[in-house]
This record gives sequence, C-alpha cells and structure tokens, in this order.
Amino acid sequence: MHRRYGPSILISAIIVLSSAYFGFMVFISTGLPLGVQVVAAHTGVIVPVPGVPLPKGLNAGDRFDLAAQPRSTRMAIAQLNSNGQPFLPGKVYRFVIPRGPTTAAVSVRSINLKTAAGQREAAWLELFEALFGGVIALVAIWRGRDRAAAGLALFATTFLVGRAINSIPCEGAAGLVVVLGKWTLFLLARAGFYVMAESMAGAVLSRRECSWWRGGFLLLLGAGGMIALGGPLIYFTTGWAELLRPQYGLIVTASYLVPVALLFVSYRRAEAEQRLRLRWMLWSGAMLVVGITLSNTPITGALVSSNAQELLQAFALAAFLYVILRHRVVDVRVVFSRTLVYAMTTSLVLGLFALFESLIERVAFGRGASLILELAVPLGLGVSLSTVHRRIDDTVDRLIFRRQYREEVALRRFANECGFITQPETLLDLTVDQLHVNVGAPWVAFYEYTPEGYTRARQRGGQDLPETVAPDDLALVKLRAHDSEVDLHEAPTGLGRDGYAFPVRVRDHLLGVLVVGPRPGEHYPAEERELIAHVAHAAGASLFALRARVTEEQLSSARAQALASDERAQASKALLDEARAHNATLLELLRARGATVAS
Repeated sequence: MHRRYGPSILISAIIVLSSAYFGFMVFISTGLPLGVQVVAAHTGVIVPVPGVPLPKGLNAGDRFDLAAQPRSTRMAIAQLNSNGQPFLPGKVYRFVIPRGPTTAAVSVRSINLKTAAGQREAAWLELFEALFGGVIALVAIWRGRDRAAAGLALFATTFLVGRAINSIPCEGAAGLVVVLGKWTLFLLARAGFYVMAESMAGAVLSRRECSWWRGGFLLLLGAGGMIALGGPLIYFTTGWAELLRPQYGLIVTASYLVPVALLFVSYRRAEAEQRLRLRWMLWSGAMLVVGITLSNTPITGALVSSNAQELLQAFALAAFLYVILRHRVVDVRVVFSRTLVYAMTTSLVLGLFALFESLIERVAFGRGASLILELAVPLGLGVSLSTVHRRIDDTVDRLIFRRQYREEVALRRFANECGFITQPETLLDLTVDQLHVNVGAPWVAFYEYTPEGYTRARQRGGQDLPETVAPDDLALVKLRAHDSEVDLHEAPTGLGRDGYAFPVRVRDHLLGVLVVGPRPGEHYPAEERELIAHVAHAAGASLFALRARVTEEQLSSARAQALASDERAQASKALLDEARAHNATLLELLRARGATVAS
C-alpha cells in the first residue's frame, strides 16, 4: 500500500506536540475556587471545591441568575461545565448574586488548585492518558494498513489533540473558540471509534444491518453535536443555559454506545478465533464509555466523577494499546519483536559480565596478579554467562513467545521430515495441513505448475480461490523476479487481496506457489514469514525430487518396455529367418524331387 509520508510526518508531529503539551499542562491546575451546577435554563448553584475555601461573599448553595452574568463570567461558567478546562491565572470574574431585594457583585479570582483534593492523582492519570493515546495514534498511523486501523488512528489522534486543546488556558471569545474546537475533535473521535468497530464487525453483518447501525450512529452523533456545540455557544451569546444541564450529557455520550453495542453483537456472532480480540475491545470500549459518561454527566459529584473518569480512561487506553500490540485486533504492522527481546537479554548478560569482572578485579586481584590470571577470569566468566544467556533465551521463548516457539518447533521439524516422504500427493497434503494448523491461517493453498498455468493442487480453509492462475499473473511475476514472499494486499492478483504468496522454487524454476491467508486482524511478523518460506523451500525441494523420481521410474519402465519389445522383435525376426530357411530347404527338396520324376 502506497503511503504518503508528508501527511504522516505532519500528523505525527502534531501528535507528539499535543501529547507533550497535554502531559505538561496536567500539573498546572489553574481554575476558579468554586463550581457551578446548572439546575435550570437561567438558574445556577454555587458548589464548593473540596479543600479550597469559597471567595468572600459567596456561600455554598447560593442560587443566581445565569443570564444576568457578564459575558466573561458566562464563558467561565461554560468552561467550568466543559471537562475542566483551565483558566488564565489571576483573572477576575464578576458574579452577580442576589442578596435579598438587591444583588451583589462578587469578584472571583482564578487560583492555583494544586491544594484541591484529588488534583494530584488526576494529573498523573491524565499523564498516562497522554502517553498511551500518543503511542496508539503513532502506531496506527505508521503501521496500520486497513480501514479499522484508519478508524483507530482518527479516534486516538482527535481524542489526544482534543484533550490538548482543552488544556489551553483562555477566557471570553477565545475560550468559546477553544471549547467549540475541542468538541469538534471529540465528535470526530467518536466517528473514528465507530469506523474501527464497524470494520471489525463487518464480517458478521449484512449490508442492510450495517446501514441501520450507521444511521443510528449518525443520528445520535448529530444530536450530541447540537448539545456539545450549541450549549456553550447559545449560553455565551444569549444567556440561555438549558443545554449545559448535566442531563443533556447523556445525549452527548450516547453516540459512543453504538460502536460498543456493535462490538457486543459481533462478539456473539463471531467465530472462536475472533472472540478473544473482540472481548478485549468490548471491555476496553465499555470502560471508555463509562469514563466519558462520568465526564459529561457527573452524577457522583464533580470530584469523584473526575477521578473515576480519568482512571477509567487511562485503563481503557492502556487496554487498547495492549490488545493492539498483543492480540493485534486491527491489522497493524507491529509485533512484539523477538529480536528486541533477545537484544535486551544480551545487554543484561553483558552488563552482568562487566559487573562481575569489575567486582572480581577490585576484590580478588592485587597489583601483582599475573597476566594469565587476568585473562583466565574473564574467559571463565564468559563461558559461564554464555550458558546463562542460552537458558534465558530458551525461557523467553517458552514463556513470552510460547505460541511462536511451538509453531517454530513444529514447522522446522516438518521441514526436516519433508525429505523422507515417499509420495508427492502425501507431501502436498501434509504441507497445507501443517501450515493450516500450526500457523493458524484461515486458509492455505498450494498451486503447482502445469503447461496450462499454475493449478490449485491442494487447499485447506473455505476461501474462494481460483482453480488456475495465469503464469504471468503479477504475483507470480514478482515471485520469479525477487524469489521472496509477496504481500497480496500490495499486488493486484488472481490469488486474492489478502495474505502472502511464497515461492516453491528449485533453482530457476518456479515449481509452485504456497498461498497463506492472513490471521483475522493480524499481520505475520518477519520471523514467521521466514519460517513459512523455509517450509515452502523444503517442500519444494522434496516435491522436485519426488517428481523427478517418478519421472525416472516412468522412463525406466518405458526403457524396459522398449527393450522387451526389441527383444521380442529380435526373437520374431530370428523365427522368421528360421522359417524362411526352412521354407527354402523344403523348396529345394521339392525341386529335387520334381527333377527326379522328370528324368
């Protein structure tokens, strides 16, 4: 797939800067020393912040007219009800509070809220959100390659950039622009989340069902957008604050429920091999939705809802990252590299070697130590630590890469056993069976060369593959030209649009093609592709030898038949010559008798 590096680099720079800025701003808590609960279209209630005294002239529970406030104060109230957006430090806002028959103007200055209860814990959770969200976005942009990965990239990027914009201190009209921009990005994040969920569930849904799900999502997204964007805008301009009431936050969150419900429906219909991935995505999405619900509708109080929201969102993003890297729920070209792990273990062993050598040199060696002793000690350490290194690598293989370890052992053993199979048909059956079982591919097919083209000789799995492929098919041309596997997603071919084609090649002749389908939502790492190529090479060499032996046996049989025919022809010729001699003898006798009678 062709990748445009310019936009990817630009978006990546935005992600890195947003993550860094968001992570920096989480520890800068500038806000008002009070909260405002909107209880009616024109009525607000003063709510204290835990651990922070209320400004002089204000009491907890004071009710006031929201429309009677100055515009700067209106925007401050909108910011207080907009996911904790920070304020410019030292700014003064005038609250008009009724006091009997008259009103009193109370000045409220923005302060540092580090002393507020729960602020430090929430800041650390937000820092983890910035880290996890940035990694997810970068992985999806640079290593993703399908529609589900594109949806994931859109979700993670807009969610992170929206949180970063929400961290910009501002006031007045600038604050309104920031709020509207933030909510626009959050709505795009919902769209990306839905695209990812629909792409993952598309295999079990009909086109009509997808249309219904999509229509329901767009309806709820539009309703949530009207509340999220219209609420602050209408209140700032007219003073009508009905849409800022917490109850309307459920409508803003409702669009997230559609993709989560879609994942649940697809989980119930999916096959066993898909359920583990969908289960992780379902629970992660559920945690995210609960956290966002608490953010938009703080039913448990501002402090508890805020901390619970940050905790659930941090866990949800961490679970998303884990399931992407470990179970690869979307087709992302990234794996937990064995080479990286081995490099880490090697570094550990080298570090132990340097540490032990330094300790021995300081404790045991004196100034008069001989050169032989100084050489023997490092040599002995190297030998002993080499054994430790092998044991560590073996343990890593068995524990961390357990499935890969079993697959590698089984397929390498089969590759060694290919040369001892005596029948070509049995070899083809065992090759596709072993790959289908050990690799976990949904389908495996073997195409063998014939004068008419490459004909499908064996297949395991239900994929609809062609019976014959033309010799000059683009994938086959690439196999002949490069002698390495071909990603069918990047080469238009009759072999399909997914999976890999591996050459079964002997010398310069492409004897056949081994087609391995992709595991659902997963990309084969380089080590696994090399292993499959090794099996294809071993099977090809054995098949070539078996076909050659069959051909040799046929030639020997034909030669024997020809020799037998020649011997029969020679015997027939000898009999004929003998018959001719006998006939000649009889003819001479008859002529002699005739002459005697005549005389």
